[in-house]
Amino acid sequence: MPGEGVRRYGCGVRSFSKVIVATDFSEDSARALEYGETLARAFSAEIILLHVDQPLSPVMFTPDLGAGMEIGAMSQLAEEQRLAAQRELDRIVARLRESGIKARSLLRVGAPFVEIINAAQSEGADLIVLGTHGRSGLSHVLLGSVAERVVQKAGCPVLTVRHPGRKFKHPLDKEPAERK
Repeated sequence: MPGEGVRRYGCGVRSFSKVIVATDFSEDSARALEYGETLARAFSAEIILLHVDQPLSPVMFTPDLGAGMEIGAMSQLAEEQRLAAQRELDRIVARLRESGIKARSLLRVGAPFVEIINAAQSEGADLIVLGTHGRSGLSHVLLGSVAERVVQKAGCPVLTVRHPGRKFKHPLDKEPAERK
């Protein structure tokens, strides 16, 4: 249950014992992990480093487009992708442990926002930390935001970390006219 093991310190400030840090191994995720590490040190909390592997979508080919990828080859590719992700999780967790942080990895397969929320619930996490990709405009509308969905649906607090180099661009802002 979220909040289990949470201590309160005056004025409603919480202490965290389990922090889920979601990663897709991007620069944004690395930045979020830095925040997770700082919080884990401050509260002597455990980091659960979570990666959600999205299943490969089956692709249908018509005879006009050529031979499609066999199911066996797709399964092999998906397995190699998961093994690579697990190796990267293990590498990061080893670094965290060497620095004195209690940490472990968790690899899930599915829709990222659903699996992040499910993992937080099943692990009894007190906090979820994740990066944002800063999508705006049409790409945000079409692709949505994992971070936004996690914030809306999570049963525990969520800390989203935006990369400092990313500038917000309003969808209605126009590009400056080309200089002649």
